[in-house]
Parts: sequence; structure tokens; C-alpha cells
Amino acid sequence: MRQMREQGVKATFFSGDCIVTEELVTAAGGPQYTDGVLMTFGQDPRLIPAGKSVIETFRASKFEPEGYTLYAYASLQAIAAAFKATGGSDSAKASDWLKSHSVDTVMGPKSWDSKGDLKVSDYVVYQWDNKGKYQQLP
Repeated sequence: MRQMREQGVKATFFSGDCIVTEELVTAAGGPQYTDGVLMTFGQDPRLIPAGKSVIETFRASKFEPEGYTLYAYASLQAIAAAFKATGGSDSAKASDWLKSHSVDTVMGPKSWDSKGDLKVSDYVVYQWDNKGKYQQLP
């Protein structure tokens, strides 16, 4: 694991989801500086079968839908479904509708509780390797 050492201090770099982009490797100066770095993020939405056709469309246009791309897409799908179901103009009605209905998205079916939080969180831990890629830890 990549560890930072200064004056006897050893620490593993562990970040939140703000580094879930391969631009991290470039910004750090290469994979030798990101090897072993840990981060949290949801299960990679590019691996969810429900989004296959959308992912292929992104990739066909030479864009890799990493990071929050598919999360944003799924959010818009949910908002569109709520407005369609409630007549399309009242955001309070759309919000209430989402709290009691599931929506099929590029990230699979999603549903929310009475506060508007996702009922199931899919956050996991990833580790960057010496090739500048990250993989989910078991």
C-alpha cells in the first residue's frame, strides 16, 4: 500500500469519491504516486446491465462514463418519471411520488424512503493499482 512517511508518521491515503477519475493519476504525477490509494464510491455503475445501451452510446462518442456521469443520468431518469407520473409541473407532487415508487434507471431500480434518501446504498471501497486503475476490494 502506498503510504506517506514524514517524520516517523505512516498513513494510508483514504479518500472519498472526489478522486473517482483517472485524472487523479495524471494530477498525482503518475501511477507510482497513486498505487495503494483507497477511496469510497458506489459500485461501478458501468458494470450494471441495466445501463448497457446508454454506456455503449457514451463510449461510441469517445466518452467514458466514469465518476458521477451515470448517477446524474439515473437522477434525471427518476425526475422525468416522477414528473410524467404526476402531470409534469408540481415539484412537491413529483417529490412525494418518488418517495412511494421505484424507478428503473441505468443503475437498476431505485427507490427512496419518506425522507427522500435511497433505501439501498451501494458504497464500497476501491484501491488504485500500479497501472493507474482502480478495483473494488472484496
